[in-house]
Amino acid sequence: MKAFAIIRHQKIKAGRHLVATGLHNARGIQTPNADKSAPPVEIMVGTNKPWRDVTNVMDRLGIAKVRKNGNVAVEVFLGASPEWWASQGWRPGVMPMGDTLAVIQAWKAEQLAYLEARFGKHLIASVVLHQDEASPHVHALIVPAQFRRDGREKGPDAGRAAWRLSTEKVLPGPSAMKSIVTAYADRMGAFGLVRGQDRPAGTTQHKPLKQWQEEQAFLSEKLGSEFMRQIDVTQQATVEAERIRREAHDYAAKVKAMADKEAREARELVVMREEILRRKEDATNAARLEVQAEHRRAADMVHAVEEERASLRKLRDRLDGMIAQVEKMLEPIRDYASKWLHASPLVRQAIGAKGPEAVKIAASEHARELEAMKAFLSNRGRGSRG
Repeated sequence: MKAFAIIRHQKIKAGRHLVATGLHNARGIQTPNADKSAPPVEIMVGTNKPWRDVTNVMDRLGIAKVRKNGNVAVEVFLGASPEWWASQGWRPGVMPMGDTLAVIQAWKAEQLAYLEARFGKHLIASVVLHQDEASPHVHALIVPAQFRRDGREKGPDAGRAAWRLSTEKVLPGPSAMKSIVTAYADRMGAFGLVRGQDRPAGTTQHKPLKQWQEEQAFLSEKLGSEFMRQIDVTQQATVEAERIRREAHDYAAKVKAMADKEAREARELVVMREEILRRKEDATNAARLEVQAEHRRAADMVHAVEEERASLRKLRDRLDGMIAQVEKMLEPIRDYASKWLHASPLVRQAIGAKGPEAVKIAASEHARELEAMKAFLSNRGRGSRG
């Protein structure tokens, strides 16, 4: 069984035709025969708005003039027989993996290389890969431009070389197109694909131009209405997204304000707690210093008492010494007086018979006074120690 390389071309006009084609390629509108469970559209070149990609290429090339009903793009369809894809393990609605994925990646890269080699990167506006129909295939939108002079121009731009739209140069006559199909099939031969057979001359059935134009107008109007509906839906979604964004922003601001308030209150509580701890520590230090001062005062008083006791002990010791000396000095005086009283008749006569007794009494009273003073000093010293 032969597997064929497939390539087709279609001219795309400006306006609704271009937008409708772009919406179909990017799956911006519902496609009846598309499998919703299949892998999504893969954008290989450009964006999800192919019609804008075409105008961007034209702007970059400086193409501003487009004839009424003029062609602004050529759509190139690149594919292979569904039977060949099935032989490679590809299944509709199933994400390719393993060897099948490797084949798709290699085939896809070769399609892009073919387009770049044939048209040049600067003319390729959009390339997408579809896997949601009967078999994987590529849609490419090419800006059919050539850098040349236009002898029909008049005025200051006459004879000036510039990029100009020229579909005929990209899509030549039937014989040249056969060569293009053959060259593409030869390039895909590495995948085991071959060129299909040309239809015999006269077997192609063409619709009358008026019928084709009416069908294209109906399709463009239908797709244009769908496009406008899509724009309305997009605008509504944008408004809703903006509303949600504002609400989220307001909610985030409220949450941030609450968080800031809680953080501020937490900081104030920390400061208050630190102040309480500082005051408590200051009070504790002050009380400790007061206790230490009281201890020092008590120690000073004890020291003073001890010094006073020591001084009294010294005084008592001195007094004891003085009393002992006085006693010692009085001894001979008493002995002498006693002897003198007994030895002198005149003295005995003068003081009478009680004279010796009086001397003893005087001596004893003197001794009692000394003993009383000694006892007083001794008692004072003991009272201070108590």
